Amino acid sequence: MQVKTGKGTISMMVVLAIWSLSLAVDLPGLAVTPIEGQLHSIFHDATDFKIQLLTVLPNLVIIPFVLLSGKLSESRHKIAVIVAGTVMYIAAGALSIFSGSLNMLILLSCLLGAGCGLILPFSTGLIADVFTGKYRMKQMGIISAIGNVALVVATFVVGFLAAKSWHLPFLVYLLPLVSLILIPFLRKIPQSDYAQTPATASTDTTTATATATASTTDASKAAATVPAVDADGFSTKGQTVKGGFYIGRTIWLLLAYFFFVFATCIPSYYLPNISWINAEAASTMTSVFYLAMFVIGLALTPCMKFLRKTTFIVATAMIVGGFALFVFTHSFVIYVIAAALTGLGNGIAQPIFYTKATEVVTSDSKSTLSLAYLQVANYVAISLVPVIINAARAIFHQPTSTLFPFVFVGIATAVVLVFVIIRSRHFVFGMSKNYF
Repeated sequence: MQVKTGKGTISMMVVLAIWSLSLAVDLPGLAVTPIEGQLHSIFHDATDFKIQLLTVLPNLVIIPFVLLSGKLSESRHKIAVIVAGTVMYIAAGALSIFSGSLNMLILLSCLLGAGCGLILPFSTGLIADVFTGKYRMKQMGIISAIGNVALVVATFVVGFLAAKSWHLPFLVYLLPLVSLILIPFLRKIPQSDYAQTPATASTDTTTATATATASTTDASKAAATVPAVDADGFSTKGQTVKGGFYIGRTIWLLLAYFFFVFATCIPSYYLPNISWINAEAASTMTSVFYLAMFVIGLALTPCMKFLRKTTFIVATAMIVGGFALFVFTHSFVIYVIAAALTGLGNGIAQPIFYTKATEVVTSDSKSTLSLAYLQVANYVAISLVPVIINAARAIFHQPTSTLFPFVFVGIATAVVLVFVIIRSRHFVFGMSKNYF
């Protein structure tokens, strides 16, 4: 079976190999969650600090290794980096199963984060290499869906395994074995699809101008009055280019993605703090959130064809609506709907951010590095959620209000919605017909 790429076709086995890289990228730390409360009894030397290290370190270690992977992606050794990351991930998981020391688990969690960091940019970067146009957007939706459903299924699996033995949840970290088996198919990606390193002359600091190349005076004057545009019709006039990146586009894209990740993390972080919601209900709502992201990820192309240029506006409005339901209602059923709305909004926005990350560069060879920067924004946002919320609580003197995070972020997202509407014809929130 052959799959259309926008450049031609490619084997379904190659596509499956690319998809497999998304199976485990969201799993670091997951195996510890169901046994966190038992760690004091399992390990006599377990302190609160060590337990925090076990849960926090993987995500912190991921950040520098994502950047390293993004930089290495500009070399000719992409598959070697993927293999190294996959082997590190699997080794960390296998050794964790048999480990009897908390200190060893902490060290292995660092190895796990390093392996995941090396794989992470390629889960989307290879899509950027192989696919183009609407086919790229469709694939970005699919890999987002795969990552989300893998997280939901793995969450239930580790909970079940934890009831049998505290060693067994670490089996989930062996999921990259699927990728390791399929990696040989990645070598069948046409060499022409791998972005080559651009000439160094193209990375000097410049200001983007009209692309007309006529040598006559009249042609030059005409070019100067017509804004340069990219392949999707977004103006690049006045954009500073450095190191192969449109600096303005990149900064705004990273800030927007940071906010969307931060906002959509609030339900999973703070639903368990609401007094009338028990752990089972909170888990159900979180699962519904990720399942909604999975469903809309698979249906992204028809969704975008229907919504067209209002896609980002509708996605943001869904998140605002979800927060409104969290704040103004106190019903389990309505909260499930709110979680679904928030998940749908995020599930639409996430693949669009991935695709736009490939468009803030002047050369395709920089796409994976750009996606690495986007993933750094993702993990920084996740890490800063409690810091920002606690700071806001202190500023607004709301130390005890369990709904405060939903009120605060809901209002902030409503403000962002206004900004999205105003900027709906510009790069970050604009929608090109090439996307669908």
